[in-house]
Amino acid sequence: MGQDIVEMNNDFPNNLFDPEMDKTAFRNEVNLLYVSATKANKTLIINKLLINILAKSAENEKTAQG
Repeated sequence: MGQDIVEMNNDFPNNLFDPEMDKTAFRNEVNLLYVSATKANKTLIINKLLINILAKSAENEKTAQG
């Protein structure tokens, strides 16, 4: 069960994209981020990390489209 409003705090590492990050730690952090983000039923208040992830995803999609 989710919540009507979920606010993402700064509980996640800022270096999520660090290539030196252990793969297991990365997988765990991404999983926690996913679970947190998908708990919102109506409103998700995002943090700077999630904004950066969305921007990086959009950038990668533009690059893939050529």
